[in-house]
Amino acid sequence: MPGTHYDNDHSFIEELPFHLKKIAHRIIRDDSLETMILSVDSQASTHFKDMDKVSVDDILKTLHACLVAKITFFDKQLYVLDNEMAFLYEQLYRSLRYLLTDRLNAEASDDELLDFLKQYYPKTHYWIHKTDTADRYSLAIRSRRENTRRFYRYTANMTYHFVRLGAHENATELQGDIYTSGIKHFTKIVNQKLDTLMDHYQKNIREALVDSHPEAYDLFTVVAEKNEYLREVLNGISVGRLSVEESKRFLKANLESTLDFASLKGNIRTESILRDFEEKVDHIGQSTLTLLENSTPHKLYEGPVLEKVKIDYDIRDYVEKKKRNSSSLLMSFINLYHYAALLEKIYNNISSSNYIIVFPEYWSADYHDISSGGFSFFTPFLVDINDHLELFFRFDLSASDKTNDYEIVHQKAKVVRIDEKTDIGAYQISCQFLHPDKNTMDLIRKATQSKELKDAFSNAELIDTVDEYNQ
Repeated sequence: MPGTHYDNDHSFIEELPFHLKKIAHRIIRDDSLETMILSVDSQASTHFKDMDKVSVDDILKTLHACLVAKITFFDKQLYVLDNEMAFLYEQLYRSLRYLLTDRLNAEASDDELLDFLKQYYPKTHYWIHKTDTADRYSLAIRSRRENTRRFYRYTANMTYHFVRLGAHENATELQGDIYTSGIKHFTKIVNQKLDTLMDHYQKNIREALVDSHPEAYDLFTVVAEKNEYLREVLNGISVGRLSVEESKRFLKANLESTLDFASLKGNIRTESILRDFEEKVDHIGQSTLTLLENSTPHKLYEGPVLEKVKIDYDIRDYVEKKKRNSSSLLMSFINLYHYAALLEKIYNNISSSNYIIVFPEYWSADYHDISSGGFSFFTPFLVDINDHLELFFRFDLSASDKTNDYEIVHQKAKVVRIDEKTDIGAYQISCQFLHPDKNTMDLIRKATQSKELKDAFSNAELIDTVDEYNQ
């Protein structure tokens, strides 16, 4: 895009000296409303760290100019409470009075301030008086400075789900005996997680049982092998490397290979735990077999999300006990459960991706940011650059956190960037929306602005509470 549309008031930024104007464009690009207000209150900003001898007044003028530009881009009817909207006006008036200190009497009334704005800063005056349905004051197209974006990216009260529609270049489509979505489930990150969990499991179970209870150790080793066997089958299915018949044969063999508890000699507690873990892996295996038996060569059976089994509830007790007694045995149980749970997540994504669309309670909240022009989210699974995705968003548009007002948005997007985030064990998939309609863009803008305002208001309330406590 050759230019950036400014329909908010950048007049105060344009009046800054060049070196401060350059900083202002970075602040507008990077900083949220909350960050700007905190910077004003602290009379400092990291954006000035590389500049020598910048006066406090210059810092504050720059920050207040950015606040005016930020606030006058906000919609007037947001999904916020009245006191939160009043807070936005308070910040605007505070910034205006600081910026106009040399041109307007400190005792000037709000009406006098508005008259001054009407004459010299008509965009801000227009924003203060306009309704949400009024047209934008103007669209001034200016060259990009410091990569200033058309849409500010932030978060919203929302969850999402994505389905891969296909590659931009059809020649790169994956081929297989069954329909494959093209999503790479067994990525470098996923395989590293699985390998690490299995390594820790084997180490912990060996320390806990190999000498004291070798017969139990042997059975827990078999459970681990059943999990790894299922991993190999799921990997083959997910990219179509295994034929349907081969996959079915392998799964049936895994399901028929049940544990022999005779060696435990009546140790009911150990047998119960082993049965719980075997139930978990067999539940995934049987569901995968059902998926294959109901699939056609070019259509994957859409099964429901797997229901919880006993170990899914018992694991909470193991985690709580670990806090008090971090034994190798407890750690091994947790390692093995997380291994199976990750396999279950992969199965659900293979089998239930379209099924999940109608159940937003299963959608993810793990994302980076969103704007009216695009979306960036985290996932352990991979797609390719230029892939087209079908995105589903559920926004909570309630002004109060005590109620919910959900709205579903459906939007197509193109993958434009993929980054590996090793610190969180996920990939960051960045997408550009494809031809979003005005209603979608308006809703996303209002949802993100509402969240941005609520975050700033909550932080200001917290600081006020701390200040009162310290007095």
